[in-house]
Amino acid sequence: MGCTREAVGLQEAQDNFRAETGLNDFRFLFALYEGGAGGPATTEDCAAYAENIGDPDFPVFADGDKQISEHTPMTQERHPEMCALAPDMTIITCFAGHESYGDALQAIRDHAGL
Repeated sequence: MGCTREAVGLQEAQDNFRAETGLNDFRFLFALYEGGAGGPATTEDCAAYAENIGDPDFPVFADGDKQISEHTPMTQERHPEMCALAPDMTIITCFAGHESYGDALQAIRDHAGL
């Protein structure tokens, strides 16, 4: 429930970040590893989760086959995990733990020279 509660605020955090920085192309990308029943996440799980957090304008997608953890520093051992990405989609740095999206946003500001 804690992750869902935090995810509800991501749309506002995204909007505020864009307004503050002028980085209007910035978007959160949200991936689910597991579905509601504990199995690998499906597109149906993503649609239900997006609805549950207020239908944000950022994507909620499934990574039930663990491609993200195989190709990034994220391990799926701590939740939530996130990486800050540059406009060219290279990884700036990664974080784990609740409310760490603030650290990721700061890393993006720093990378952008703001």
